[in-house]
Amino acid sequence: MTDRPIIHPTQPESTASVAPTPLFGSEADSFVQQLRLAAQAHRSGRLDEAISSYLRLLAVRPYHAELHNNLGVALRLVGKLDASVSHHRLSLAADPGNPALHSNLGNALRAANRLEEAVKHHFHSITLNRDYAEGFFNLALCLRDLGRLDEAVGCFGRALALNPDNRRARVELAIALMMRGELREGFATYEVRKRLPETPVPDFTQPVWDGGSIEGKRILLYPEQGLGDVLLFVRFARELKRRGATILVLCQALLKELLGNVDFIDRAVAEGEPLPEFDVHASMVSLPHLCGADFDALAGEPAYLRAPADSRIKLGHLEKAKLRIGIYWAAMPNQPLDRQRSVPFAHFLALAGDAELLIFSLQGGVHQQDIQQFGAGGLVHDVGRGIFDFAEAATALSQLDMLISIDAPIAHLAAAMGMKTWVLLPSTADWRWQLGGARASWYPSARLFRQPRPGDWEAVFTDVARELDALKQRAPSA
Repeated sequence: MTDRPIIHPTQPESTASVAPTPLFGSEADSFVQQLRLAAQAHRSGRLDEAISSYLRLLAVRPYHAELHNNLGVALRLVGKLDASVSHHRLSLAADPGNPALHSNLGNALRAANRLEEAVKHHFHSITLNRDYAEGFFNLALCLRDLGRLDEAVGCFGRALALNPDNRRARVELAIALMMRGELREGFATYEVRKRLPETPVPDFTQPVWDGGSIEGKRILLYPEQGLGDVLLFVRFARELKRRGATILVLCQALLKELLGNVDFIDRAVAEGEPLPEFDVHASMVSLPHLCGADFDALAGEPAYLRAPADSRIKLGHLEKAKLRIGIYWAAMPNQPLDRQRSVPFAHFLALAGDAELLIFSLQGGVHQQDIQQFGAGGLVHDVGRGIFDFAEAATALSQLDMLISIDAPIAHLAAAMGMKTWVLLPSTADWRWQLGGARASWYPSARLFRQPRPGDWEAVFTDVARELDALKQRAPSA
C-alpha cells in the first residue's frame, strides 16, 4: 500500500503544492519545511509527533491535498480509521485528478473493512493512470479480501509487469495463490518474503538448509512469525525426522514444554536460551516448500500435538451437561485484524443458557474481564486465568469435547491435537484458512464457520447453534 507520506504530487498538474507560506512568524520556518519535518517524523515511525505537526499545519493550510493525505495515512496507522477516511476525502477534494490520493483513500477504506468502496477508489486510480503499479497492487489486495481471487491474481500480475522488482507484490500474490488452493506454487513464491525488511533474519553462522539431503544432520527450526504458525508448520518436521535428521526447535517460551513432548522433536529450546550445536537451519514457515510437502496427504496424517502426561488442570463435570465446550473470543490487543477477528463476548454468552452445555473459557489477556463485566461468572467457567503456557492449555483442551474459537493460536493447538475444533472466521479470513469451504487443508478435525458478509457474526452463531443442537442429539446422556 502507499503508506509513505509524500511531499510532492505524483502528477505535474496537481494543485497539492504551492509556494511556501511563512509559519509561526518566521520566513525561514516555511510551510514546506515544516511539512517536510512532519513527514520525516512520520517515516521514522514517530506517528504521534507527526500527527500533531500535521494538525498544526492544517491551521495554516486547511485545503492542502498532501497534508490531508499524510495525516490520513498516519491516522490509519494508529487505528483512527474514520478520521483517516475523512482526511483522505478532503485530500481528494483538493486534488481530484491524483491517482495516488484515490488509492490512499482506498487503503483507508480497506482498513475500515469497507471493501466495496475501497475497490471503487483503487479502480479509479488505475483509470487515471493505466501504468500506476501501486494502484494495481492496492486494488489486488482488496479484490483478494473480497474473495475475487482470479481478478486479484491478474492485478498482482499487472503490478509486477509494471514493477518486476516489487517483492511485496510477489509475496501478496503468493498468499492469493495459497488462498486459491495452489499450495505448492504459493509456498514456493512465498519464499520471496525473506527479502522483505520486516522478515527476521537469524544471526547464525551455519548455512540455511536448501532442501537437500538431511540424513545425519542436526537441523535447527526457528519461528519466523507468530505462535499459530509454529503450531501449524512444526508438523512438517516429522518428514525431516523420517529422512534421518535430528530435529531441534527454537520456539517461544510459551511453547517449549508442549513441543518438548512431541515424538519427532529431539529438543525444544526457548528463545533466549543457549542454542545446542546444529548443522543447518530453516524457518518453520519454509518447511512446506523445502520438504516438497504432499498437501493432499495431510488429512490422513495423525494428530501431532498432545497434552503432557501429568495434568495440572482438572475440569469439573455437571450432571446434565452432554458437552463440555471450550471458548475463545478475542484476539490479543494490537494484533493485525484484531477488529475483524474478535467476536463480542455476548454471542458466546448466549450459548451458556443451556443446561446440556458446560462452557469453559480459555481466553487469555485483558478480555478475561469480559466474564465478570457481563455478570457471567456462574455461566462460563474461567480456566484461562490458570493457564500459563501451551502445555497447560493442551491439558485443559484434552478434557473437553470441543473448542469453539476465533482465529487464534488456541485453535491451531486444538486442531493439531485432533480434537473437534470450530473456527469462527471473518469474511476476510487469514490465508492459512484458505478461501471458502468448511474444512482446513491442515486439520481434518477442524470445521470453519465464515461470515457471509463483513461483521455478520449473527449469521455465524445461527449456524453454530444449529450444529450444536445436532451434536447434542448425537451425544450420549451424561
